[in-house]
Amino acid sequence: MNCKNCDSPLDGNFCANCGQKSEIHRVTFGHFAHEFFHAFTHTDKGILLLMKALVTRPGHVAKEYLDGKRKKFFNPLSFLVIVSSLYAYVSFKTGYFVALSKLTRQPVNREGREMYAEIMGVMVNNGKVISLFLMPVLFSFFSWIFFKKSKHNLAENLVLNSFVLGEVFIFATFIFIPCFLLFPGIHVGINNAAFHVFMITYIVIAFRQFFKNNIFLTILKAILINVLFIVFYWVFIAAFVMTQHLILD
Repeated sequence: MNCKNCDSPLDGNFCANCGQKSEIHRVTFGHFAHEFFHAFTHTDKGILLLMKALVTRPGHVAKEYLDGKRKKFFNPLSFLVIVSSLYAYVSFKTGYFVALSKLTRQPVNREGREMYAEIMGVMVNNGKVISLFLMPVLFSFFSWIFFKKSKHNLAENLVLNSFVLGEVFIFATFIFIPCFLLFPGIHVGINNAAFHVFMITYIVIAFRQFFKNNIFLTILKAILINVLFIVFYWVFIAAFVMTQHLILD
């Protein structure tokens, strides 16, 4: 019997050449349901196992993944795509994103208000794309710059930050957004401030575990990375809106 995927001779439950199972079932809706459930609950590679490990060991998880334990953990980029899409959907549907946008003081002049409205429009219409690509790229670039002595390349920093930001989205979706909905008496600004304190603390823990730097330097670098991310994030959005104007004009 040969492997149905690569046609190599089979000897056991898996193909020695490509890793596919030797026993292939017919594709049914039951098959899809099993695969979906398997991806979330499988004991040695499920997304729930990854989420649990990332609660207290984000830096160690990224380190183990880069050291070769690829079968043990869910793929970091797939993880980020799934949870950031979930966060974007929930934040827009619950009104959390709109409430956060109202915290920003709008410009006084007409041109500024128009620009602000267009930026918010970009965020609403392209929020998922921005969350999926801009956040991890910027965080990874700055962590690569600030922790360059660690000898980790940009792609390895992307793995770390995909795990970290993915877990941050999990906490935002299942803790901070529910708190916003369940306790309307608490101002959304307080909720947002608590979220950012948590985010910085979690990033410090992850960077400390991963890069093994001095704790005070790690805290300082994490804060600077977060500040630079916010600045460049909005610069990018504003540049995108201005580029659209130039193209249309």
